[in-house]
Amino acid sequence: MLFSHKYRYIFILLLGLYSYFNTVLTEVFEFYPIHAPSIYIISVFLLITAIIWEGNRVLQRLLPQKVIISGKKVHFLIIQFLSSLPIALLAGFLPTYLIGTYGLDYEWSQILLPLKLSIVFSFRVSLFLHCLNVISYYISQYQQKLLEAEELKRTSVQAQLQSLRSQVNPHFLFNNLNVLSSLILKDAHTANEFVEQFSKVYRYVLKSHERELTPLNEELDFIQSYLYLLQKRFADNLIVDIKIEQKYLEYSIVPVALQMLLENVIKHNIVSQKKPLKILIYTDSDAHIIVCNSLQRKTLLEKDSTLVGLKNIAKHYQLLSHRNIEVIEDEDFFKVKLPLIDVQL
Repeated sequence: MLFSHKYRYIFILLLGLYSYFNTVLTEVFEFYPIHAPSIYIISVFLLITAIIWEGNRVLQRLLPQKVIISGKKVHFLIIQFLSSLPIALLAGFLPTYLIGTYGLDYEWSQILLPLKLSIVFSFRVSLFLHCLNVISYYISQYQQKLLEAEELKRTSVQAQLQSLRSQVNPHFLFNNLNVLSSLILKDAHTANEFVEQFSKVYRYVLKSHERELTPLNEELDFIQSYLYLLQKRFADNLIVDIKIEQKYLEYSIVPVALQMLLENVIKHNIVSQKKPLKILIYTDSDAHIIVCNSLQRKTLLEKDSTLVGLKNIAKHYQLLSHRNIEVIEDEDFFKVKLPLIDVQL
């Protein structure tokens, strides 16, 4: 609020001096026979401004924020303005009377005209300051609403991301537990390694809830653990090749995005000894990471069901970077291009 501004004393000084020089330049004293020394007149202007400003500052703290009159809520700015009228009257009367009587030894008849002018000036200053106060109030309210809207948007984005990340396929858990149970019976050492990689995967998934973006190199470390689990399940029936340019390792990606793509590929394509599934993960010159797989879609699944997982990933990117993913499909291959985000820009 204006009256509580930390630089209010500077504003009081500037407004008081401006009022005096404005009066001189408009030759007000040529029309009114006031012959007091300039220092006294400047003092009156400064005191009037200071009393109005500081009086309203105290008043602002004392008045209630909500006032009900005849069952209707009255805005506190209106109450403050009406309550400040006696302050304006006092500010116009007191400095002029005291300086005229005790500083200049004027008779009442000599003080009367300056008193009238001072009171008129005081009400004008009060009205001017209250107009500025209203503007200041609504600007601060508008800024507060923007901050609240931004916070609400951020909270909403986090909630949506939390919801999206929770959609990691639960079947993955059961499939890997089945693999683990068979490994325990056959090879304890491999079962141990499997448990370690399995724990890395789920630690990363849980950790991903804490952030909106993750460095690509961390996502790739996670993918290596994830692929270890898949290849223990599918053996040579799944062939994955990763070719990432070194310069993109510090770029960022939506957490678990690559895992969701790989999960989508496994879910919708045949993985068998007769038809091994080939997946290539690589980067291009336009800062995209691309997941490309040989297209051998399962006949029992509808083609449109492939889009469900992709929509989740696309929503991630729309929420965080306003960039779109690209989906390219031909007779032999299915590609998804994810934008890499340079957080240093």
